[in-house]
Amino acid sequence: MYNFYMRFWNITLLACVWFSSLAPLAEGANADKRKIAAQSGAPLQANVTHNSAANAAEAVAPLMRFRVRLTSVIDGALAKVGDPVHGELLDTVMLPNNHYIGAGAHVLGEVTAIDLLKTSLRADLTPKHWRNCNGTIGIKVKSIGGQDLSGDIIPAPKTRIIRTDKKAAPLGVDGKGEITVVYSSAGYTAANVAISGGCLAAGPAGIIVGPIVGGVAGAADPTFAYGRPVTGDDHHAHVKGFFKGVIGGLPGGFLISGLTNRGINISLTPGDVIVFQEHRAE
Repeated sequence: MYNFYMRFWNITLLACVWFSSLAPLAEGANADKRKIAAQSGAPLQANVTHNSAANAAEAVAPLMRFRVRLTSVIDGALAKVGDPVHGELLDTVMLPNNHYIGAGAHVLGEVTAIDLLKTSLRADLTPKHWRNCNGTIGIKVKSIGGQDLSGDIIPAPKTRIIRTDKKAAPLGVDGKGEITVVYSSAGYTAANVAISGGCLAAGPAGIIVGPIVGGVAGAADPTFAYGRPVTGDDHHAHVKGFFKGVIGGLPGGFLISGLTNRGINISLTPGDVIVFQEHRAE
């Protein structure tokens, strides 16, 4: 019996020693798991936080905006999408990589869109450039001082182009960032409506009154008869304006004017100054 009890206590003691030796190993394994989890989780959280901060910073960062003086010609009648555009930087610019490029640096761009002139009647039926019978040009800046730009840098909407030729058509940038002729189509429409209304009020005599009033208005202000700004290329504009006004004052003359009045293509020359701005998708 004594031997039995001694064997029992020896086995019990060995079991206790064995279990006590396993406990530190289990605790070490759990510690290793917690360490691995911490090491794998921390960079992920840091990466998410970094990306969120970067997105927030980009959202509130001011848009890149600068002026460029053209050094090359852009002929709207001959230009093609992809044609290079060259210019000179007029302002110091900070690039997205926080590098500064001073005024005088070479600016390289390209033509991104071309829309040629059309008749006034066709413009009234065109949804893309409604009531604008003049051509349009889209431009994008690709690099400044040899530094490539990844974002969309286009002409700043609702700005004017400073022309070197003061007799050239006034150009500006529409809401889409495309360069086109600056004029008030609503003003021309209102003038035509006023003349038509006066002719109707005159009754049968309106057949005579309409052409006379239209001719006088066209001679005094050729832009009314042409339906667009008059440039130096429009020779004898006042005389032609008179005859165009007479035609427009005839019954149904607006159809004839709509078919004969045409816009102008957009052309820019060296020295013209364009304001460019970074475009961000909404």
